[in-house]
Amino acid sequence: MLSEDYLENPAGIWGLIVAMIVSLIVFFINRYIGRKKRLFDERYQKVTNQAKARSWDTMIVIYYLAWFIVIMFDGISFSFFLLTVLFVCHNISFIITNFYFSTKEE
Repeated sequence: MLSEDYLENPAGIWGLIVAMIVSLIVFFINRYIGRKKRLFDERYQKVTNQAKARSWDTMIVIYYLAWFIVIMFDGISFSFFLLTVLFVCHNISFIITNFYFSTKEE
C-alpha cells in the first residue's frame, strides 16, 4: 500500500509531520501574543475575511490550471482524480460555511 520510496526512507514523511507540529506551535504562540497586544480588532477581521475570500477565488483558478496540466501530461490517472476530489471538497466546504454563516446572521 505504501510507496517503495517511503518504505526505504521514511524520513521525508517524518519531516512533514514535525513541520506540521512546529507550525501548530508557532500558530498558537502567535495567537496568544496577538490577543495579549489586542491585534485582532474589527478591522483585522474584515481584512482577513477579504483576503481569505480572494485566496479561495485564486485557488479555484489554480485548480483549473492544475487540472489542465495533469490531463495534458499525465492523462486521466490518480493525479486527475486526486485533484478532482480536492476541488469537490473545496467547494463543499465553501457551501457548508456559506450556509452556516448565512443562517447565523439572521
